[in-house]
This record gives sequence, structure tokens and C-alpha cells, in this order.
Amino acid sequence: MKKILMVSLSVLVAVALAMPAIAARPAAPEGPIKMALTAKPVTFNHNSHASIDCGVCHHEVNGAENYGKCGDAGCHDALGAKEKGKNSYYRIAHDKKIENSCISCHTKAAGQDKDKKKTLTSCKGSACHP
Repeated sequence: MKKILMVSLSVLVAVALAMPAIAARPAAPEGPIKMALTAKPVTFNHNSHASIDCGVCHHEVNGAENYGKCGDAGCHDALGAKEKGKNSYYRIAHDKKIENSCISCHTKAAGQDKDKKKTLTSCKGSACHP
């Protein structure tokens, strides 16, 4: 009986501690948003990415969850395609070496399916750059 009580109490405390972080998370925008900071704008739909944890893209900044826009000042605000540093807007989408970049995630999702690869990873005529 004591064991059940302790486990229940532990779960209750864990849920209570997690609630502020869950409550602070803003709701995802409805429908597609336009990421228009580059030469080839991207239409991004949060709904089609709902199975992915928000923290994969909206990573922590200075120890806190970040739900700002990627191109905000001080974040990924280096906009040129030749910019390769950590603040590169182009790099967060296209660098295959970054585990959570758009391209690396889309490459995994496409697997060996050639049609999916074209849709998810091509520069022209893809779901990213129609």
C-alpha cells in the first residue's frame, strides 16, 4: 500500500512540475505560415508536422524553450545562402549534418522512396519550394 501511495505521489509531483512548461507553450498557428526571409520562400504547415515534438525545431536558447521565429534578431538571422555559421537561416533547413534540419528530417522520412525524396528534398518543385 505504501509503495502504491509513493508511486502515485511521485507521478502527481512530476505532472505538477511539468504543467508550467506545458502551459507556457504557445499554440501552433493554424494552417500554413510563410517563411519568406530567403530568395525561395517556404510555406510551412505546423499541422503536417504535429507528430514531431516542438522542441526539435524550437530548441532551447539560454536554457529556456524558444518559440520565436527562426529569423529573429540574434537567432538564425544570417540570411545568405553562403552563410554557414550557427546563425545561418539557410543552414537550419539545408544542412544534412544537422540532425534536426529540415533536409535531414525529410531525408529520413522519405527513406528509399524516390518520389517522396523528390517531394521532400528537391530544391525545385518540392513541397518546400513549390
